[in-house]
Amino acid sequence: MRFTAILLSVCLAIVCGIGCPMAASAETDHQKEINKLQGAWVMIVGEHDGKQLSGDHIGRSKITYEGTKGTLVVPQQHNETIIFDIVKIDPATNPKQMHFVRRNGPSAGKTVIGIYEFDGNDQYRFAFDPTGTATVKEFSTKEGSGHIRHNWKRAKP
Repeated sequence: MRFTAILLSVCLAIVCGIGCPMAASAETDHQKEINKLQGAWVMIVGEHDGKQLSGDHIGRSKITYEGTKGTLVVPQQHNETIIFDIVKIDPATNPKQMHFVRRNGPSAGKTVIGIYEFDGNDQYRFAFDPTGTATVKEFSTKEGSGHIRHNWKRAKP
């Protein structure tokens, strides 16, 4: 009985010694991605349903991240500020995925999965299906899809 307890303790120590650093690494990658998003961004390119957004819409669209909470102003989609929460971010997928839930606006309360990709520290692109029914696979939209793609640039203070 004592041998079994010692063996179990050794096995547990081995598993924790191997498993814990891996979990910490994944959490660190997750936090790194969240940290990259922090602050205010302005839209520089927008596409919806296969059509480019007009310059007027692009110039007035802004997104701000504070931790895992975001606020989004996109006049072409909704007439009020959209508040959302990032509920999961997965930098290990290709392309990277962000799962978010809007508190208000289109598809409020529904988990939507978008894909994203950073271009340096000051730009990123994001594509998603605003209905939350599909996970997009590429950074483009097609007519009739309803999908949205945005390119964002860090706002100057």
